[in-house]
Amino acid sequence: MEFAIGIALAIVGVVLVVAGWKAWQLFIRRAGELAAEEVGAPLVPEAEGPVGADGLVCLFAHEFVRPASKPGGRDRAFAVLTEQELDPEDFALQMLYALMADLFREGVIDFRIVEREPTYTPPFPSKTWELQVQQLRDLPSSPLASAMGVAFEMILGRRRKRRRRSNEDVDSWVTIDDLIDRMLRAIRQELSFWERTGVYGDLRTYVENALVAQGYLMRPGQATWLDRVRQKRRKPNLEAIEELAEEAADLRQRLVLFRRERGSAHACEDLGESGPMPIQQVDPQLLDASRSLGELPLDDCLRTSLYEVLTALRQLEPSGDAGV
Repeated sequence: MEFAIGIALAIVGVVLVVAGWKAWQLFIRRAGELAAEEVGAPLVPEAEGPVGADGLVCLFAHEFVRPASKPGGRDRAFAVLTEQELDPEDFALQMLYALMADLFREGVIDFRIVEREPTYTPPFPSKTWELQVQQLRDLPSSPLASAMGVAFEMILGRRRKRRRRSNEDVDSWVTIDDLIDRMLRAIRQELSFWERTGVYGDLRTYVENALVAQGYLMRPGQATWLDRVRQKRRKPNLEAIEELAEEAADLRQRLVLFRRERGSAHACEDLGESGPMPIQQVDPQLLDASRSLGELPLDDCLRTSLYEVLTALRQLEPSGDAGV
């Protein structure tokens, strides 16, 4: 009996020694990792590939997006370079606006304004027109442009199936409401559950993820499981982003020119050469049902339509301030 007890104690001792040794090794390794994180700078990737209008707005958001009027909330947006808190709704609108205005200027897409029956739903229940979009040629390589291409294919592909047995041509015009909705569906298929924060944040995160893949942004450290789950802001590759400053300035000038050529006099009031371009500053007569479609300014219609569809999509989601 005493011999058996001795053997058992010896085995327990060996197990404790081995477990203690492994715990010590783990402690030493983790201490080394933490020391390296504190002392060593993160590895800066080599940035590559073109950056579209949506990516430029994201990287230079402090030059395009208005500051947050109500800081805090569940979906918070920050400028990559200045870390200033920005309005998440305006952030999403500015990326879409810059992309679509630039694609129209380059002849990639076209717009038309057509009559429609009032929807009697907010934010513009009495609006009697809608903006439609048509793809004229291949879309460029950018995150939201790629999602737009998927959306066009989803909508037009369904129309082709319906008319497969007829000789009728497929209508290639798509309402901007349907297009943005399909874009968001495609985007959310590529986002993890933990990345989703609502329509505004999902659009922003999708563009940021693409910029991480290109090397213009860097993911923060994710040493633990909790770090991987919780949202942490990406770090800028400053040297690579600085090389895009001239492209961002050129984009700003193109948008100013587009608004002056295609916008109302009201929309162009106090339009400076720098700073955020107000999305919601539109012709107050835009919703006048007696006004003919030919009199409606395209720039105002584009911004109104983008605001309308994102607002409608946001109203379908839980409040971003719930539980805060």
